[in-house]
Amino acid sequence: MKKALGVLLLVVIVFTSMCISGNQSTTSIPPSSSTATETFTLDKAKFHFYMYGLATCPHCKKMKEEIPKFFGKEALTYYELQGNDYNGKMFEQLYQILGVTGVPVTGIFYDGKLYAIVNGEFPVEYADDLVEEAKNVKGVLFIADKTYLIPENKTEIINKLEYIFTNGEPSEV
Repeated sequence: MKKALGVLLLVVIVFTSMCISGNQSTTSIPPSSSTATETFTLDKAKFHFYMYGLATCPHCKKMKEEIPKFFGKEALTYYELQGNDYNGKMFEQLYQILGVTGVPVTGIFYDGKLYAIVNGEFPVEYADDLVEEAKNVKGVLFIADKTYLIPENKTEIINKLEYIFTNGEPSEV
């Protein structure tokens, strides 16, 4: 029940903090607490985050700071959209599959496998909860204005999403 409330809280935070085209409002996320760090259950070294974003987006900037702080510098691969046609085309594919229009869009991988996609800013200390929940429901979680599930038997879609997240042109973090 506690994890379900945590995931619900995460959905609300993500929804209220997305940097959507034409909407430049900012919402801060709660600061990391020591209890979140102490209850982190998975191996942090097995996490990797792939993020599409814009240099001008405050939410992207925040995520580019928070992910390396919590997981280490090597845990984040960032793909800048502004001025990069290739990354723009990859992001267009995310739009076609998921309907995302705002940034950041982050693929959360654990041990080389995609478990969650978050459109917007999120508390990184809950990444383990997202992975655990995705394992429990047997699929990939997509969190935007609502939480969606891409069932694990939709291998063609999941493989395409994994390709999009792992094959952009990396930019400086």
